Amino acid sequence: MSSIPNRRLFRVASCNFERNGAGNYDRWLAMHRRLAGLKLGVLCRQENDGYARTGTGLKKFQDSQKILELSGELGPERLPTAVYYDPQLFEMVKLWDTRWPGWLSHPTAVTLRVRGIDVGTAVDLVAGVAHLSYNSPPLRASQAYDVTRFADHVVEYETQGQVVKRKLPVLAVGMDCNSYPDRPVADETPIPRLDQIKDLQHRAHRSYETVPGVRVMDSLPDRTLLVAGLEDVGRYAALNTPSGLAAVAPTVDASVTHGPANRPDRIYTSKLLLPAVVKVEVIEMKGLSDHDIVVATCDLDIIVDICRSQPPLAA
Repeated sequence: MSSIPNRRLFRVASCNFERNGAGNYDRWLAMHRRLAGLKLGVLCRQENDGYARTGTGLKKFQDSQKILELSGELGPERLPTAVYYDPQLFEMVKLWDTRWPGWLSHPTAVTLRVRGIDVGTAVDLVAGVAHLSYNSPPLRASQAYDVTRFADHVVEYETQGQVVKRKLPVLAVGMDCNSYPDRPVADETPIPRLDQIKDLQHRAHRSYETVPGVRVMDSLPDRTLLVAGLEDVGRYAALNTPSGLAAVAPTVDASVTHGPANRPDRIYTSKLLLPAVVKVEVIEMKGLSDHDIVVATCDLDIIVDICRSQPPLAA
């Protein structure tokens, strides 16, 4: 069970597992057992090397679901992302087609329906995962606009004899943004300065030119998502829950070449669902991966209440 006793809480995680263990079965197994121990309701996974929708890759993906005790869906093409979910909490009603141009590792998105809800009052949510470009700020900027599509899905519901339209709230998009948060909270680990990144190629990968000869660190994807109503749950939790700065801890360690520790791994949710965020933490994965895991604890009852009170779109 992914719910926590006596409360309708569940956990959402975003995990970039470096090359899915890079063929090291013991490391792969250790990571999956670690993830299983978190009792997750939703898991957003990047770098699923070796998984596929057919053949031996499918068998490996199915093995991961058994260990995690979660159902899952892979994104399209090679180097897929994946979304897993607890089938006791959610029913999948749609796997999105995300074969969008301009992605090396395509996003995955599913529409999930909360179980245990009365017929006629279904609560549907979007869960997704994205891995933005490692080397190209302009491509990340474009990809961030693609991610905003997760928040722009209109569905029709029949209620009291009338058909109304609503946009589905985004429960979570777990992302390796390969870029920086735009609005660090007070005392959060600061965004690196360009001169702190010694590797010249990485300087180019993590910054962009504004005028000739002037470069700024890339936080544009974060700003784009914010404009579209998708909020960084870590930032919210740091400011509004007892999580404090633990919610915005770095997810990547400092490196001689890549500069100071930073936080490229983030979970985004629709702004209207922020009151359901109870806690956010970063769980260290040293020895297993080069990225730590972001875990958000959410209140399912609050999510249901918010969705039921969501006004329909204007005609």
